[in-house]
Amino acid sequence: MKRSFLFILLAMAVMPAFSQCKIQFKVEGPEKSYNQVRVVNETSFTDFNCRVMVLNEDQSEKEVYGDYVLKEKGDSDSNTKSGQKILNGTWLGVKFTKNFTEDVSFFVEYKDFPLFDVIIIHLTDKGVEY
Repeated sequence: MKRSFLFILLAMAVMPAFSQCKIQFKVEGPEKSYNQVRVVNETSFTDFNCRVMVLNEDQSEKEVYGDYVLKEKGDSDSNTKSGQKILNGTWLGVKFTKNFTEDVSFFVEYKDFPLFDVIIIHLTDKGVEY
């Protein structure tokens, strides 16, 4: 009985570490690697920040890829980490500042531009589907 109670307490303590990112997905585009991540605000929300995280296989946070500032609907922000490519199959997550409590949906697009292979994360209002 004590052992199962301790296991439940441990599981509850660890859960927040795995649920930090509101959005999580595995990179599954046509390219072997990507050298830019862009976030596009297609929500009705304005003036918010988010952070794209590189995740471990268990979806825990490994490292920050970049911070993004989105001012209005249609706004986008991008980051290119010098020398760091995101390999196909890598897990990415998006987390928002603690004061941003809105529900958002997303979809991912992959683009091959002359100088960049880009992962584009489109943020949409919850319930909007593409």
